[in-house]
Amino acid sequence: MAISLMTNSCASRSVRAPEPQTVAVAAGVYAVPGTGGEVSRENGGRTANAAFIVGPRGVVVVDTGASYRQGVDIIAAVGRITTQPIRLAILTHPGQEVVFGAAAFQARGVPVLAHRRAAELIAARCETCLSNLRAALGEDAMAATRVIAPDRLIDSDETIDVTGRRLRLIVPPWSSVPGAIAVYDESTSTLIAGNLVSINRIPDIRDADVEAWRDTLALLASMRCPRLVPGYGPIATCEDARALARYFSALETRVGAMLNEGVSLAALRDRIDLPEFASWDQYETMHPQNANRTYLRLEWSAVK
Repeated sequence: MAISLMTNSCASRSVRAPEPQTVAVAAGVYAVPGTGGEVSRENGGRTANAAFIVGPRGVVVVDTGASYRQGVDIIAAVGRITTQPIRLAILTHPGQEVVFGAAAFQARGVPVLAHRRAAELIAARCETCLSNLRAALGEDAMAATRVIAPDRLIDSDETIDVTGRRLRLIVPPWSSVPGAIAVYDESTSTLIAGNLVSINRIPDIRDADVEAWRDTLALLASMRCPRLVPGYGPIATCEDARALARYFSALETRVGAMLNEGVSLAALRDRIDLPEFASWDQYETMHPQNANRTYLRLEWSAVK
């Protein structure tokens, strides 16, 4: 498996991405929205959302950005809201857009938590991801960035309280990627979903078990939480997770029809349009890749 990296053509000069803004989601819950789109020097790789939760005795940060610099920016964003210390940083999945800022937290004595399987993937793959990000974003943007080892590992659902505020860590079976987790703030019924949910964005299914992912989306939607911070896209509700499940169903139905008609893999791209999702971020780039992977999976299943 590999974590994908998409880059735009870039000038050689250093470009400082704008500092992230903070959005209040619920009482004591804040999002640091990403830009969406593809990784570029203009956005510094800050395409994914981060979040933090302020409790009576401190702060928990959820996802840390794609570089040491982004980690520092998130820490600064917390500091503009509260003087409470950051007690823990949680990585919801092993993607490059959320893990590399963790070095800034560890440098300040903040422990980092991840699922055991996510930690294994970080150790196995992230040196390559880091090299790719340096090439795409430049050495200045990636200064001091390194591959970290999480300080605390979990293997299943847990409830934690490190700040006087209970958080439930939800660990579904392998869905979007091995080791993905979601963070549920019980006091406000807010779900921080990591890459288990994206809103108005085509997901990357490269590392996914799509059938299990649909089951996970149904589970998250059934929670009926009024506020959901997705890995990508605007703040939504748990019910809005069903849109991603509809994409998976539409993708499989469309690809299956093409396969039954004898459409070749080479001709698939010109036949795989899904107008309902054409306005979603990354439709032109990620959707054709997802179609190819679905085609190969269905073709393999048919001959087994």
